[in-house]
Amino acid sequence: MIVTNIKEQKKDPAMRNIYVDHTYVFSLTAQDVRYFKLEEGREIPQETFDFIQENLIYIKAQDTALRYLGYKMRTKAEVRRKLEEGAFAPETVARVMEFLERYGYCDDLAYAKAFMKERLRLRPKGAYALKMELRQRGIEEEIIEKALAGTEINETADALRWLEKKTKGRLPQEEKELQRLYGFLQRKGYGWDVIREAFHLLAQREGERE
Repeated sequence: MIVTNIKEQKKDPAMRNIYVDHTYVFSLTAQDVRYFKLEEGREIPQETFDFIQENLIYIKAQDTALRYLGYKMRTKAEVRRKLEEGAFAPETVARVMEFLERYGYCDDLAYAKAFMKERLRLRPKGAYALKMELRQRGIEEEIIEKALAGTEINETADALRWLEKKTKGRLPQEEKELQRLYGFLQRKGYGWDVIREAFHLLAQREGERE
């Protein structure tokens, strides 16, 4: 194995990207490059390569992932992207992701359930909007469906609460204002059937008060 390139990182001048046989393998500090006597055009012994990968790079990547997860729950896609941004090689990223999943540090189903619960508590949205948000976070469709199946969502009641908040309990008479409310609920992810039912219930409540 020949070190074919040692390139200074643009975002961190103290770090060097190491290429072996023209393929990026890992990043080291300039001090570690000197310590391991890595030079362009020179061979890197297999023992040295393995030691760096298993005792420096993997531990650094694992620590990066755990610290990132320590702030709040993350999806697998978010953690993987964080590691890739850290210039870790694909093999190292895959190994760290396997560790995180095996020991339950990164669980997309748990993330999806917690995300839905919090969204519904603070700012309710329809199932469609919740799905879209989770897809954007890299959650697989099968996991999203499982999370939805285990979450109590009363879309009509939530849509009705939004309507009451927006109208103070009284539907406007102008068609333009009614369409604006329809559009608002649609952007919240509610389907037409749910929206119509919410309007019907609000009109019914309004009639009961009169």
